[in-house]
Order: sequence, then C-alpha cells, then structure tokens
Amino acid sequence: MINIIIANPHGFCFGITRAIDIATNTSKNPKKPIYFLGELVHNQHVVDWLEKELKIKTVQSLDNIPSGSVVIIRAHGATPQIFQQAKDRGLEIVDASCPLVLKSHQTVKDLASQKKQIIFLCNKIDHDETIGVVGEAPEFTTPVTLENIFDYPIDNPQNSVIVTQTTLSTIETKKALLFIKNKYPEVSILPHICQATTERQQSIIKLAKKYHFVIIVGSPTSANSNSLKAVAKSTGANAFIVDNATELNLNWFIDQKNVVISSGASTPESVLTEVIQKIKEITRP
Repeated sequence: MINIIIANPHGFCFGITRAIDIATNTSKNPKKPIYFLGELVHNQHVVDWLEKELKIKTVQSLDNIPSGSVVIIRAHGATPQIFQQAKDRGLEIVDASCPLVLKSHQTVKDLASQKKQIIFLCNKIDHDETIGVVGEAPEFTTPVTLENIFDYPIDNPQNSVIVTQTTLSTIETKKALLFIKNKYPEVSILPHICQATTERQQSIIKLAKKYHFVIIVGSPTSANSNSLKAVAKSTGANAFIVDNATELNLNWFIDQKNVVISSGASTPESVLTEVIQKIKEITRP
C-alpha cells in the first residue's frame, strides 16, 4: 500500500470557516428569505451542503432576490456597487467577506484617494476577489494576471503600486515581483497574500521536494487550490488536482511509493477523507 502523507495545515482557512459560521448563524432564526449572492465559497460540495442544510438558495444576480430578503455576501467580497444596489432593493445585507480580502479593498480605496495607479496582480481578472477589489476604484485600478504581468507596460512607475490577490502562488508571485522591481525600481509593492495561503504553500513545497508526487483536493474554480498545485509542480513534482475521489486516476500511482495530500481552503474534511480512503483502496496490493 502506498504511503500517504497529509500536509498540514490544510482545508478550511479562517475566512472560509468564518463565512460558513456567519451563514449558519443567519439561518437559525429565518424571519426573511435568505439568499447567497454567488457561491459563498469556491467549492460545490460546500455550496450544496449549505443549500440543503441551511435552506439558503444561491443566486447569481440581485435581480433574483425579492425585496425585503436577506442577502449574504460571499467570502470573496463584492464591489461597492453591489452593496449599494442591495440597499436600493431594500435587502438586508449580511457581509461574509473575508477580513483579509476587505483589507485589500481598503488598501485600494486609500491608494486611489492618493491618485495612485494601482495594478491588482491576480490569477484571473474575472475572479470574484479581483472583481470586488478592482470595483473599489476602477478608474485607478487595473487587474493584471501573473501570466501577463511580464509584458505589462507601466507608464508611470513612480506613481504606481502593485497589490496582490490573497491566494496567489507565492513562488510565481515572487518571480513576477522581482521582475517588475528590476524593470521598474520606482514601483511600490504591497503584497497581500494571506498567511493561510502562505503556510499551506510552504508545507506543500517542502513535502513536494521530498516525495515528488502531490494530489490537491479542491475545486477547479478555487484559486488557492490551483495555487497549491502550481507551487507543487514548480518543485518538479508530479501534481494533480481532484474535486472528489471519483477523479483519481489509477495510472498516477504506478510505481509510486509515497503521495502527499493536501486540500484547498474551501475543501471540506469529509471530501479529503474520501479521497484518502479511495487511494488506499486502489493502491492496496
């Protein structure tokens, strides 16, 4: 049987736990209909559980929420325009935004008030966190992906500031920021990768270097899960991401003696346990 090494820390981070707790508490005395505006967290297992257990429906637009209802803002945050529209529709707002994401919102507001040109370094420009943060000051803020930052021209570097998404790959971000600093020494850099993301990635990097085979349990839409896979691969290790046990491939385990397992910040422990159990079954002699 293959040796399974479980990385620590893994699974729910502070922001995800907090958002789920807020949703749970909101559902306890439902005097009004309650809705999630978008997925509370980027994991369908959690979304399905919340809808089933808490009876809170997920919608993608405020137009789908009747006036007088409660709307829960996702952990990734939302734009000021969304908050204003919710107020205008007479909705009661429950904000489950991660405090560390809100810190990025405040940073962008403060920089915009100083007329700074802000580059928000992100995984995807259409990621929920990116949309929310950029929405604080869209006239001053440009989202640029890690992939495209190397070709992005900074016209006024002495008045420009780079702010990072909270769940970026620490390794790729370090490379990108070093490149920018060498090319544009006047640029200011405010890294906002959260501690939970950093600790999980450091753990994976260390174990990937030692065992060379990593499986991340997480949603394909989860930025932090994909970043875990990316940092594992950056060490030269074989790394895969699976949403659940059914996505495991027997061929991955041929001639493997060890496998490192970790899970994204929004992955339930129950799903990780199922994946581990399945690995034990398919690798049993």
